[in-house]
Amino acid sequence: MHEWFQTVWKIALLRAGPQDLPASAGSFALALTAYIGIVVISGVLGQRQTGAAELLVSLGLPILAAAAVLGLRGRPARFNQTLAALFGSGALISLINLPLWLYSATPIPSALIVLALVGLFWSLAVDGHIWRNALECSFAAGLAIAVLILFAQLFSLQALGP
Repeated sequence: MHEWFQTVWKIALLRAGPQDLPASAGSFALALTAYIGIVVISGVLGQRQTGAAELLVSLGLPILAAAAVLGLRGRPARFNQTLAALFGSGALISLINLPLWLYSATPIPSALIVLALVGLFWSLAVDGHIWRNALECSFAAGLAIAVLILFAQLFSLQALGP
């Protein structure tokens, strides 16, 4: 398991790709559990409730996108590794950014806003890197997929309301 976490850390640093994770359902399940755990922990510590619908959107859209995009590109065997990399690195980056999301004083200092934006861009870069490796395409194409998934998630969450 230690090796798995090291690989996820390397993915977050853009030094490894999803192909470096095991292709097993267990690897995907571990990443999914870590991601759900950090979402729930951040919700509890931030004293906000993460509803089932929000959690479903944050889990369901990447899963559906991975199935669709990998299927269209003829690489369905990379499904577990791609999702393990996406959710594992997402959990890791969320854990690192957790103190930023728990800051509740207003106004929010501009330095924290900049750090939050750095975290967002880091996350998008990592997701683009994962998609690039999974699809064997350019980084720009991988980043475009990551941005489209983010926009779909934001649009879906906005549609759900407050």
